[in-house]
Amino acid sequence: MKSIAAKPSISVSEWVPSYGDPHQLEDEQEYARVWEHEQLQAVDAPTCARPRLAFVDGVRRAEALLYLDQISAVAGVLAAGGAVPGSGYAGVRVERVFLRAAEVRLPSQPGGWSWRSLLIPPDLNAELALQRAMRELEAEVAGTLAQEGYALVLDGPLQKELPRAVGYVKTQQRSLLPPEQSQALAHLRGGQRTSLFAWGSKHGCYVRLGSGGDHQHPYHGLVRLEAMGEAENCRQWLHEVAGWLPEFAGVAHLDPRAPQNLQPIAGLEKELRRRCGDAGLALRAVRQAVAQLQRAGAG
Repeated sequence: MKSIAAKPSISVSEWVPSYGDPHQLEDEQEYARVWEHEQLQAVDAPTCARPRLAFVDGVRRAEALLYLDQISAVAGVLAAGGAVPGSGYAGVRVERVFLRAAEVRLPSQPGGWSWRSLLIPPDLNAELALQRAMRELEAEVAGTLAQEGYALVLDGPLQKELPRAVGYVKTQQRSLLPPEQSQALAHLRGGQRTSLFAWGSKHGCYVRLGSGGDHQHPYHGLVRLEAMGEAENCRQWLHEVAGWLPEFAGVAHLDPRAPQNLQPIAGLEKELRRRCGDAGLALRAVRQAVAQLQRAGAG
């Protein structure tokens, strides 16, 4: 009699492979502490009015690679801003930067082309330095919007405490919870959040955007929310955010990163890239600036 082997469990993610795996968890030596309940459990999120809201994100683009005596440098553009539901965009800033390891500056060129010169830290390469500069610009934009009274959803981990701000993490690459707790995530229904947990200076929870379908990954639509501050204030704020956030979930036929990539953030990214201008014209401006430097050096 032939033995019958158990059929493997197979699921399909709608997340486009070119963006990487949003569920590739890495082991962490220290886990977060679940504090709202003794064990991680599902909590139904409330239905409540959302505040005056801005979704904050940034984009970056390397436009020219340069070599200064065998040391690489990069000229690029950064953009950050907020998407305000029903009102367009707020606080948008676009900035061109020249990241280098030596004391060299690119001269401004006709047509409004200019670059802010930044030193590359010794521990970073040019691409990572460009990413760090973008995050710093995002933080400046977020601070300005917070002063203007907006509640904020920041795309990515929360870097510092801001009033009514939540960090929105759509790719789960850190195993914050111990295995016996994280198993409960697969059973979270659409619109539910988990019990709150704490790590470092942050409090957070997981939220399921939308409902899963047949053969979908157990973590489909799972995102993490982060907040900083006093525990009970964070609990109230995250509970509220979990209630209205799913209405902004991405749509699969419009966005390859749906539902995790929120609709306002997807629209903001597109608008920021548009405002970054033409990459070909930017490269020509860099070439003109370098030629001007060389002429000055030859003289």
